[in-house]
Amino acid sequence: MDKKSRDYEVCLCYHTTRGEIEDIIKETGVQDLKTLCETAKVGDKCGGCREDLQMILDDMAAESEN
Repeated sequence: MDKKSRDYEVCLCYHTTRGEIEDIIKETGVQDLKTLCETAKVGDKCGGCREDLQMILDDMAAESEN
């Protein structure tokens, strides 16, 4: 599945989708990975999703600049 899809499962440990992460970022205004992991309750088990979580943060920051 495309990593840009809202249905893409970012965190396999907690079954969290990109859409859910995007919504959390929009609702809370979180801008850094550590706070996103704490707020969304992801990225603290195996850590395999952290790179994708950072990519989503970067993508959304770029979108808000446009």
